[in-house]
Amino acid sequence: MKKNNIVLIEDDSDVREFLCTFLGEQGYEVIEAENGVKAKEIINEKQPDLVISDLLLPGEHGLAVIKFIKDKYFLPVIAISGIYSENELEKDIEEMYIDGFIKKPVDTALLIKTIEKILNN
Repeated sequence: MKKNNIVLIEDDSDVREFLCTFLGEQGYEVIEAENGVKAKEIINEKQPDLVISDLLLPGEHGLAVIKFIKDKYFLPVIAISGIYSENELEKDIEEMYIDGFIKKPVDTALLIKTIEKILNN
């Protein structure tokens, strides 16, 4: 069975390492990016099955990165945030067709459930 490729955009190295390890253990191939510029390069090359992006990123806000991804590739995206709530972003989530939102600290069971729901559609 083909492994699904996930690009994880997260500037916090501890969170990024934890999620990469966790998702790898779940059978996903994870490509990590610490900012939006790097993520765009990777997405251009790899065309992943799914993108998970933090919203507060250095240089370029996560919503701008997500908008780029959705406009150019229309890939499924899960947004994660320790600062914003889903209610605060409801309009952005709807307008940008963000496929999932998870508040930090990330509930790993919810993350896997969300990924599986998106990838199995």
